[in-house]
Amino acid sequence: MEENRHIGRRITLLVALLILVGVYVARLAEYQLIRGDEFEAQAAAPKQTTITAKAARGEIYDRNGRPLVVNKMGFSVVFLKQYMTEGTENQTILTLTNLLSSQGETWNDTLPIQLEGGQAVFEEDRDKDIENLKSDIAKINPYSTAQNCFDTLLKKYEIDEMEGLTVEQQRTIMGVRYEMDLRAFSTRYPFTFAEDISDDTVTRISENNIETPGVSIQRESTREYVSGDIAAHVIGNTGPIYAEELEELKEKGYAMDDVVGKSGIEKAMEDELRGQDGEKTITRDSEGNVVEDEITKEPVAGNSVILTIDSRIQLAAQNALETIITDLHENNAPGNGGDCTGGAAVVTDVNTGEVLALATYPYYSIDEYLTDYNSLLNAENTPLLNRATSGVYPPGSSMKPAVALGALQEGTIDANSVIKCTRKYTYYDDYQPTCLGYHGNETVDVALKNSCNYFFFDVGRRLGITKMNFYSRQLGLGEKTGLEISESTGILAGKEYSESIGQVWNPGDVLQAAIGQGNNAFTPVQLANYVATIANGGTHYQLHLIKSVKSYDMNETVVPEEANVLNELSVNQDNIDEVKLGMYKVANEQGGTGYRYFKDYPVTIACKTGTAETTDTKKNISNHSTVISFAPYDEPQYAVSVVLEHGGTANFDSNLRTMKMIYDAIFTEDDSIQQISPESTLLP
Repeated sequence: MEENRHIGRRITLLVALLILVGVYVARLAEYQLIRGDEFEAQAAAPKQTTITAKAARGEIYDRNGRPLVVNKMGFSVVFLKQYMTEGTENQTILTLTNLLSSQGETWNDTLPIQLEGGQAVFEEDRDKDIENLKSDIAKINPYSTAQNCFDTLLKKYEIDEMEGLTVEQQRTIMGVRYEMDLRAFSTRYPFTFAEDISDDTVTRISENNIETPGVSIQRESTREYVSGDIAAHVIGNTGPIYAEELEELKEKGYAMDDVVGKSGIEKAMEDELRGQDGEKTITRDSEGNVVEDEITKEPVAGNSVILTIDSRIQLAAQNALETIITDLHENNAPGNGGDCTGGAAVVTDVNTGEVLALATYPYYSIDEYLTDYNSLLNAENTPLLNRATSGVYPPGSSMKPAVALGALQEGTIDANSVIKCTRKYTYYDDYQPTCLGYHGNETVDVALKNSCNYFFFDVGRRLGITKMNFYSRQLGLGEKTGLEISESTGILAGKEYSESIGQVWNPGDVLQAAIGQGNNAFTPVQLANYVATIANGGTHYQLHLIKSVKSYDMNETVVPEEANVLNELSVNQDNIDEVKLGMYKVANEQGGTGYRYFKDYPVTIACKTGTAETTDTKKNISNHSTVISFAPYDEPQYAVSVVLEHGGTANFDSNLRTMKMIYDAIFTEDDSIQQISPESTLLP
């Protein structure tokens, strides 16, 4: 009985198996005999894929229409996952990197690991990238070494299964695979392996297309920096979107393979510069070859941005800084300007708040930034620092016009008040600072010309730090200027700030604050805007770098320029004029620090120099050197500030020499110069 049941089960299973085989054979016959031609036709039919057609990014011009950043068409190497055979990625990468390397081309690889003596080490100053590598890509312990990460990625990307590779080849493949992960490579997000490759490289890749499945050559718009070292800190740069940024940006319609502004104007004006992407349909034959490439939805280019910068004045300011600082290094000893570490110069239109030049030294080219960032990051004297907007420096005697203005307005002194300088200021028993000379009886205009510390010790003490800072803030000191790019706030000395850093504010500290010493520290752009406010009669403008926004073809103004007044000074015009008179005497009367440079100058200059006493004779550290100025004196149009880090010299002239070179460029007769006007005519 039991044996019969087993036989029954076997028969049932056999019948079921025969039925399944019958169904399979019938289906196979249908596919091969009945519908074979249909499926063969489908296999041979062209296949279409719709991908994003990238919009051209808006271009950037100076105030006179000179191009600073433009687009050019170039070839990019793009990986398309849907056509890339699984398991061939590493070999494809090796083939391409060998080919590009032989052509002198570069590719995208930001893996923060390099090889030293065959061992993996982390690149310096890549802390955030290293943290993301461990947590998001390698997914290993945060305390892991570079070699731990290297070994983990070898396994993750199955590079360890490839035979005969050198450690350098392993690192090369790993870098590209890391980049693919970082940019979320998928059927939705193609990966741009290399940009702006040569025609010859395109030909070489096309000849090897059988060895590189899923690799596509696409014609795309790329960024070209026309004069890459002009205003590089202002212009900024673009870069890819990384995984940690996507969450925020995808809400604005960005895709992982988009390019986005990372710094400077490129970042600040991202919404205007960014275009609207279209769509492109790619048709391939049965062998994967592209047979048609058609735009099915036209992309819309971004708007172009017109800067207030005059590239000719900008270049002159950069050259002036480089010339003077190089001269200091070559001809002066440390402690006398030979240790100058850098500087900044700012030129503004006093009647609009337009920034005509925003120069910093050392500077760099944007192309250098994009290709050799680590060298810039580790370079001496921090060329990546925008000293004009983010460097904060004690102003020294350049602060005195602000103190004089407050004292005149508060009635602490008037234009005829006389203070006798006896060199040593003895008001306090326990603190008696000295002036640089015995100036005798002085009124405020003469005290500004002579830069008399004694006069301002007394005026500052009587005015008090609260009122001193009130007028300083009205002039923009210790306040952001409103620039579109990042900037520091600066520091106003006072009890509140001293307590915030654990210091005690002593009564005598107001004396140092009154001559621009102590904790006072401001950015060069603040110094320029402060003197511009005095020059124009008391209107404190917001500084700006954007003159207008126009359509990509420059035919339509999308956003017009608008001068924004932050505040009007609470100061009588007579008091402003008295301070301007003192600054006039600095440059135009014997005894003023600027007299020897500007006594016969064809344009009347008004200025105030400053030296922030940081000298340590044991270490041979020079003072900081500053100057603020405006011109022409009778009808002010330009304000110029200069700061030289440790650029002070025994004859107090490095700042003035720099400033004069800038004014020489501003007032040079040149047909190419466009005078400041409410709406400059753009050059073709």
